[in-house]
Amino acid sequence: MIEISRKDIVDDYLMDFNEERFIKLPIEGYMDLLGIKPNTTQTAIINAINNPKYRFISAAVARRQGKTYIANIIGQLVCLVPGCNVLLMSPNYALSQISFDLQRNLIKHFDLEVVKDNAKDKVIELSNGSTIRMGSINQVDSTVGRSYDLIIFDEAALVDGRDAFNIALRPTLDKENSKALFISTPRGRNNWFSEFWSRGFSDDYSEWASIRATYHENPRISEEDIAEAKKTMSEAEFNQEYLADFNTYEGQVWGFDLAKCQQDLSEIETAGMDIFAGMDVGFKDPTAFCVIGYDWDKEAFYLLDEYFDSEKTTEEHAAKIRDKIHKWNIDYIFIDSAAQQTRFDLAQNYDISTINAKKSVLDGIGYVAGIVENDKLIVDQKCKETLICLDQYQWDPNPNLLREKPKHNHASHMADALRYALYSFETSATTF
Repeated sequence: MIEISRKDIVDDYLMDFNEERFIKLPIEGYMDLLGIKPNTTQTAIINAINNPKYRFISAAVARRQGKTYIANIIGQLVCLVPGCNVLLMSPNYALSQISFDLQRNLIKHFDLEVVKDNAKDKVIELSNGSTIRMGSINQVDSTVGRSYDLIIFDEAALVDGRDAFNIALRPTLDKENSKALFISTPRGRNNWFSEFWSRGFSDDYSEWASIRATYHENPRISEEDIAEAKKTMSEAEFNQEYLADFNTYEGQVWGFDLAKCQQDLSEIETAGMDIFAGMDVGFKDPTAFCVIGYDWDKEAFYLLDEYFDSEKTTEEHAAKIRDKIHKWNIDYIFIDSAAQQTRFDLAQNYDISTINAKKSVLDGIGYVAGIVENDKLIVDQKCKETLICLDQYQWDPNPNLLREKPKHNHASHMADALRYALYSFETSATTF
């Protein structure tokens, strides 16, 4: 099954937009030389890119659809026009190397003239003055400072690239016809990729188009392959990987209703609330900080604000936290009891008082679960990291664990801060 958000994008033949098409060279001939007949998924992606109406294309694609391959082909075809610049973004160095090697192989196949091949920086410059550059989300700063004709985000859902695109890379698409392609297998329903994908269905985002394709669009996948996958995967995992389903992560810790949980709290009155915060400390891992208000009359918790950043000094974190304290008049900050040096530094150097959080992990998770599942936690819609943690905080699937524990992943840091705040407030409120 294939789902396409815009009616003027088809999947059964390659459309011709004449001089207005984005890929100026005939892609049919290029793929014929490679011995490739594009499947319906690849055809839809090519048509969406070529359509002059759309600048931003999001493609949620199941496994084994050739998504990375077609993205690289599109990138190279754009670079065959003199003076064009293409950026292929990946979640990490290892995945960017895959695209770099693929570009090298395509260049070798067509005997293109290369004037620069920098393996360290992953930049290839062709004799026509065009460049194709590979980059990773965690080193996005190295890719800015130039204009791009096309930016491709491969495996976009594997990492949070919202800020990388909105802040660092969107300004580099400063040519009239420059475009971006976001392509990935989904990873949950509440992240930047699912948000961007949903824009393709909205009249408010007329320059966006979206595609979703299941394994059915790949004629090379056999029924035996699918049967084997169903045997070895859970239903949730199979739906995600083979049906490109924006479902919940397998092993989700906290089940929640996004529609009930998320609100615009910009005008909420907090004068009668207890205001407190939770803090999880990291360096390479992010430091997470969430601000919560408790309404005693409604017996509800309102997550009002958040802070989430990595590789920052205590001084830098302290400046952000002080801003939150002054903005919300925070009464208590519950911090990871293992972060005693940070707690000391905050108190001694920045006049920020904290309280050791109650850290019983499973009991705390259970307490938060009761709040979430009873719709007693309302999250401001701007608190994206908290919404991600509610959706993607998972149990560790390792069958050899002697005791159940949550998986350490991107979502776990804000989840810890949330647990410190809620569970510690509950067990300590009567003593304040």
